[in-house]
Amino acid sequence: MDRRSFLAVAGAAMGAGVPLAAFSQGLVGASLTQHELFAALPSPQPGDWSRVIMGSGVQYDKQIGFGVETTPSGDLAFVETQIGEAGGIACNPNTLKKTYLREKRFGSLVTEFSVAAIVAHSGNMLTRWADVAGGQTQSPHDAKMRLLDVAYLYDERKMTIRSVAVRPLRVGGVVHDTTHVVAEFSPGERLTQVELWHTPRVPFGVARYRATVRELEPFDFTLRTYGRSFKTALVTPLAQLRDMTPDGIAVAP
Repeated sequence: MDRRSFLAVAGAAMGAGVPLAAFSQGLVGASLTQHELFAALPSPQPGDWSRVIMGSGVQYDKQIGFGVETTPSGDLAFVETQIGEAGGIACNPNTLKKTYLREKRFGSLVTEFSVAAIVAHSGNMLTRWADVAGGQTQSPHDAKMRLLDVAYLYDERKMTIRSVAVRPLRVGGVVHDTTHVVAEFSPGERLTQVELWHTPRVPFGVARYRATVRELEPFDFTLRTYGRSFKTALVTPLAQLRDMTPDGIAVAP
C-alpha cells in the first residue's frame, strides 16, 4: 500500500471510528514515516486532556490540555502542560506552561508544532517568552513544541510496518481493545523501532507509544487517564498577559 492510498483508507476508517486492525493486512509491509502513520489517527479537540507517564529511564507524569482562546483577530489554539512525579496524585502547579500555537488544529502526537508564544506561571511569578507578536525574539529551541519532549523521536525516515495485531490494554481503569503496530527503521540511526497501541476512543488515538533507541533505554509514553472537559488554569488572555509582562516577567506583590 503506498502512502497516498494508506492515508486515504486510514483517514476514512478513522473518521468512521474504525481501528487500524480493520485493514491490518494492507498495512503490514507498508513503508511510511511516523508522521504519515500518526496523521491517520484522530487529532485532539478543544477540551480534551490527557495524563500520561513518559520518559526514557527516569519517567515522569505529564498533564496535557487542549484549548482555544478567542481573540479579536481570530482564535488561538494552545496546549497547556504540567509536570509531576510518575504515578503521583497530581502534577506540580508550579510547572504550569501554556504554549500558544501558530497552527489552527492540534495535529498528531509526533507533530512539531510552531510556537506563537509561551507563558508560564510558578508561585507568584508570571513569565512570557518566544512571543514574536508581543515584541520578543524567539530562539530555535522555543520555535517548536514537541509533546514527547525529546527531539530524536521526531525521526522522519521511512519505516516498515512489521506487524499489526489487536491487544487489550488497560487505560484509566478500563480495558480497551487496541491495535498494536510494530514498525522498524533501517539500522544506523538512533531510533530503531517504534510500537503504537491505538484506539480511537482517546486523545491522539494513542493509548501507548514505545520507541527502541540505540544506546539508550527505551522511551515509553503510556496514557494514565483522559477526559473531554479541560479548562485552562491560566484564564488571563494573551493580550492582557502582554500588558502584565512588558519585560517578560511579572511578580505579584
